[in-house]
Amino acid sequence: MGQNDFAPARNPEHADRSVPGDGIRISRSHDVAEHADNISRWHQEYEQLSGGVFTGCIRERLAEEGPRLQVFHEYTEQETSQQCGPWAGSVWMGLPDLSRTGEVRFCGRPHSDGVHLMMARASSGFTLRTPRDFGIYGIVADEDWLAARLKGQHGHRLEHLITHGSVASRAISPARHSELCFLIEGLLDPAGATTPSGDLCADLVDLLLDSLGDSPEPPARTALEQRRFDVVMQARRFALQPESAMDGVDDLCERLHVTRRTLQNHFNTVLGMAPKDYLKRVRLNAVRRALQYGSDPARSVHDVAMHWGFWHLGHFSHDYRELFGELPSATLKRSLSGV
Repeated sequence: MGQNDFAPARNPEHADRSVPGDGIRISRSHDVAEHADNISRWHQEYEQLSGGVFTGCIRERLAEEGPRLQVFHEYTEQETSQQCGPWAGSVWMGLPDLSRTGEVRFCGRPHSDGVHLMMARASSGFTLRTPRDFGIYGIVADEDWLAARLKGQHGHRLEHLITHGSVASRAISPARHSELCFLIEGLLDPAGATTPSGDLCADLVDLLLDSLGDSPEPPARTALEQRRFDVVMQARRFALQPESAMDGVDDLCERLHVTRRTLQNHFNTVLGMAPKDYLKRVRLNAVRRALQYGSDPARSVHDVAMHWGFWHLGHFSHDYRELFGELPSATLKRSLSGV
């Protein structure tokens, strides 16, 4: 999966805004697309998959003196599909918080057998399929600094941890999970830190690397796993092309050179959803982004819906409201009023 799989932030100034050197930034949102832009320096795109008003929150500390290090906690109330792109030249490490409300899928692989620390190079990006009421910690570091620290202080090469390409996950013990969560929460407490945040973040990275060094090497992604994941990602790309918006599942199978049963199995394995349901929600999210961020002040719900293949406006409005908790006209009105 390459960086081209990830849409750029809709407002780069917003996505790249600076934060105080050692300060904590808290961002809250009731829209999944806006929430995706709230992590500093990242370029990513989220889709909301479960029905209801979205609530999301980011608590973040970014240290930029010395090696750039970023620590954050992200909360999403609704189920999401996330295409994630950390800042260039970095490595991301992700750890679900102690709430552990449901199964998360990392690049199509489900994690239901305990706690895993996930890792990804920014050069490849990564995907997450998250459950309702989900919290996750993210730790991001400059790759060159991380590789040097890993080799100099822990006796490992970064390639030994990310052994099968650019993404990996490693199981960690419940005790170490609790220890890491406690330390991260201390970093994100505005009143809790007297040490410069860069030093604290580096201590956290050392503990993470120490945890990883003793864990067993994860199994390589099989050719079948990779094929399933690639097919699902290609289907998503087709769904986000307006000229393909009217394609049904059978049309998609023909374009992907797979049978309907194979496509169904791939989607169930990678996302835990049927292709028809997932791709419809992807397009509903695309409509919502167009209503919110479209450049044409004369745009209408009718025109945007038709552009994305929703020809029956009554059914469309019902499905839109079921997913986002409001009518599309309310989304457009709020956008045009600048609220």
